[in-house]
Amino acid sequence: MNNYVCSEYHGPQYRSGETVNGVLHEDLMNLSFDDASIDIVLSSDVLEHVPRPYDAHRQIWRVLKPGGRHIFTVPFHLTEFLDETRAVHDENGELRLMKEPKYHGDPLRPEGALVYTIFSLQMLVEMSKIGFRTNMYHLYKPWYGILGSNAIVFEAIKV
Repeated sequence: MNNYVCSEYHGPQYRSGETVNGVLHEDLMNLSFDDASIDIVLSSDVLEHVPRPYDAHRQIWRVLKPGGRHIFTVPFHLTEFLDETRAVHDENGELRLMKEPKYHGDPLRPEGALVYTIFSLQMLVEMSKIGFRTNMYHLYKPWYGILGSNAIVFEAIKV
């Protein structure tokens, strides 16, 4: 596939754009790509692990071409108005847990990836402020193997 780029976050010791073990390293809060250079960004259950997810959304908006799309999934509370902040970094960069730590499986880190945010309807408002028109698709298609009550896919379009 022409012009397809895949990346992984390898840790804060690397700069976005570096290659680590043959894989491009990108920090979603500080992407190395040029402004308006990408047609589509795909991420699946990633943004909940980003310390400042709306900074990541701003970076994605920056690198998308006009009309470009970010297709993504995140844990999402359909009935909550405010995001659930589980962890933050203070002004000194120290991790502060706001709730009992929660980790998701991660092939690069045996301990898993810390969940910083569980998203809510607030995310849709924040995305609009950034400059996205966001569509939400609630999927339940057992014949395709899409099961569960929270299979939501978001399509954020740069406007």
